[in-house]
Amino acid sequence: MQPVFFALMSRMQNVHRWGKSNPTRAENVAEHSMQVAMFAHALGLIHNKIFPELKPVDENKLAVVALFHDAPEVLTEDVNSGIKYSAPRMLELCREMENIATELLVGTIPDPLKSSYAPLLSHGEGDLEAQIVKAADLLSAYTKALAELRAGNMEFEGTERKVLAALQPFIDDLPEVKWFMDNFVASFHLTIDDLVEAAFDSK
Repeated sequence: MQPVFFALMSRMQNVHRWGKSNPTRAENVAEHSMQVAMFAHALGLIHNKIFPELKPVDENKLAVVALFHDAPEVLTEDVNSGIKYSAPRMLELCREMENIATELLVGTIPDPLKSSYAPLLSHGEGDLEAQIVKAADLLSAYTKALAELRAGNMEFEGTERKVLAALQPFIDDLPEVKWFMDNFVASFHLTIDDLVEAAFDSK
């Protein structure tokens, strides 16, 4: 059988998010994964540089883990979070489905590379690395909600509240997440003209 891993990964651009929320601009899983990787990398750098008293993390590994965090969705599609977390049994079934998809994806990787990719696709839950990646995932969803609200799409009013509530434990427990929120998130309320002006003003 031909190795099809990267051909499958390229299909992340065909998996659309927010299908039940009527976004003003569609977002696919590939775009989302890149943003989560950027945010996870930034959180790692903030952790290491702004809070040097903390145990160091590998910001580059965080970025790569984040890049693959939604990889199973090339097989499962995106499951709406309101449905996924609606009941314990539903969450259990969704996670079982994700685990099966992950096993299938790992099976598409040539044997010499499997041991390197498997941990990226099957990242654990609860450890600091997983928490940072999850926080980055939520930050991506939160900033998407802010962008939609800025565009006047009140469909995302509830999303903004729910995602902020989900972020709050990370804000409370991880100083790097609070620092990111305090320093970067306000700019997502700005228009492109404001952002360009700020870029020139920073020179």
